[in-house]
Order: sequence, then structure tokens, then C-alpha cells
Amino acid sequence: MSYILKGLQEAKRLDEQSYGEMFSLNRELAGLSFPRGSRLMDAGCGSGVLCRYLEETAPDVVIHGADLSRDSLSYAKTHRLREDTTFILHDILKGPFEEKYDFIFNRLVAHHFSESELQRVCENFYHSLSPEGRVLFIDTDGLFLNLGTTNKMLLEFMKKLNSHFQGNLQMGRIIPSLLKESGFKNISWRIDVMDFKKNSREDEIKQWRMRFESGLDFYVSCFGSSYRDWE
Repeated sequence: MSYILKGLQEAKRLDEQSYGEMFSLNRELAGLSFPRGSRLMDAGCGSGVLCRYLEETAPDVVIHGADLSRDSLSYAKTHRLREDTTFILHDILKGPFEEKYDFIFNRLVAHHFSESELQRVCENFYHSLSPEGRVLFIDTDGLFLNLGTTNKMLLEFMKKLNSHFQGNLQMGRIIPSLLKESGFKNISWRIDVMDFKKNSREDEIKQWRMRFESGLDFYVSCFGSSYRDWE
């Protein structure tokens, strides 16, 4: 796994992103409920925004978050709403969690893995769940690759960016198959179209500027440019 967006600024960006209309947690988690005392894990918690959402909407559960980034974990811990919400340093690719959970979330992380890597992640989640436990992946499929354009330069940039990206920007469509191969049963999925208009379009333009800033080293290595050239 190679996560190209890093640092404290990225943690803050993730917070802002989740308050946008197209990335609304209310929309993504609609219909979910958890029995009292359930143990929930946000695997790849980033800024902790999902954990804070759960703190507000599911007060009678145990909430844990895990991430590889010490900066993100520090930010998440600082901004948590409950002292008993716990954050741990853990690589979900390397092995299962030490504890068992009733529900594991993985939100907007899967596309940073290759297919074989995400297969191992699914297996690790499977072995981290209680007997009746569930897992929820939330991810994009295609991202900028879904843009329709006849601009040859833009198409070439998109092709080059995709070839340099070490994950899989079309991971969303194969997650159900990977879950099945990992032993999961009763698999279901939902597809939401992200159509950015008006205010949500302005918010997403701002988000992309921040994504480019956070991942500048990656984009420079991809296009052979410098920050001055991009301005």
C-alpha cells in the first residue's frame, strides 16, 4: 500500500471532505444500527471523523480506530469526543487485530491497495470479527478516470496518473468478489452516483486543490514537474 496523501494537513482535509454533500456520513451509513455494547473498529481511521460520527450517533457502543499514520492518530485522539474512544497504530495489511469486533469499517482506503493486498486485508478483517460480525467497505470506483473528455492532453495525463498510482482506482467494483473469496457470506452492495453540482462542485474543486498539495511529491514524480511549473 502506498498512501500518497499524508500529514496533518491531510487529516484536516479529510475532516472537511466528510462534511461535503457527496461524502456525507449520514448518507453513507443510512440504515445502520448497532446493539448496545457493540465493539466497532474504524480500520484506516485517518482524522477520526467516522469515529466522531459514531460517538455522536451511537453512544452505547465501544469505538476503536486504527491507522498507519501517527500524525492522523494524534489528530484523531486530540479531536475525539469521548475519552474511552481508543486509537491504535496498526497495519491492516500485516495481520488481524488483537481484539475481536462486531463491526469493522473501511472507508475510502481500499483503492490505495492492489487487488492482492486488499485480498489480504479482507482476510485479516474476517479473522478480526466476532461470530456474527460484519464489515463495511465504502470506496470510490473510477474517480477521475470516469471523466468524459475528448481533450487529448487531459486523457494522457489521466492515463499517466493511473499508471503511476500503486493502488487500484477501480477497486470498488471488485470488493464484493474479494469478500466472497475471503469467506464472507450474505454480501450486498449499493452504488451511489457522485454528481457534483453548485456548492458541492465548488467544495470538490477546493478538495482537489488540497489533494494536490498533500500529494505534491507523488505528482512531481509522475509528471516530472516542479511546484513552480504547476502554478
